[in-house]
Amino acid sequence: MNGLKEIVIHSSTKNLAILRDYLEKELVIDGISQTITNQIILAVDEACTNIIKHAHKYDNSKIITLKYEKYPEQFKINIQYEGNTFDPTIVNNPDMVEYFSKYKVGGLGIPLIKKFMSKIEYTHINPNINSLTLFKDLY
Repeated sequence: MNGLKEIVIHSSTKNLAILRDYLEKELVIDGISQTITNQIILAVDEACTNIIKHAHKYDNSKIITLKYEKYPEQFKINIQYEGNTFDPTIVNNPDMVEYFSKYKVGGLGIPLIKKFMSKIEYTHINPNINSLTLFKDLY
């Protein structure tokens, strides 16, 4: 990848497969290892799933804009979307013993994003634009 690239999708879980395939192609072409590629794709998929479910409430007329760039030692992807303020960087990870003892389903997206990405930044831009930036160290 040379320079900033962008992909825009409508807010629908049906578009996540298109997004995953597109990112995988771009990351592999750029020589990023399969392990790191998988981690980035999983984190982006989880972030977009949360946006679709919680910020957009499955309204496929809304859009999600992803801008990304590879630097020599880091991959950076910015996800912008409309919706209510929600800062995933301040969410605590669940107690996994309690989580499994109660047979819970879901709710692990943010912990997965935090595990696989090197850094996460969130900004709310008035009136209702959110910006989530994910960084992944490549080495």
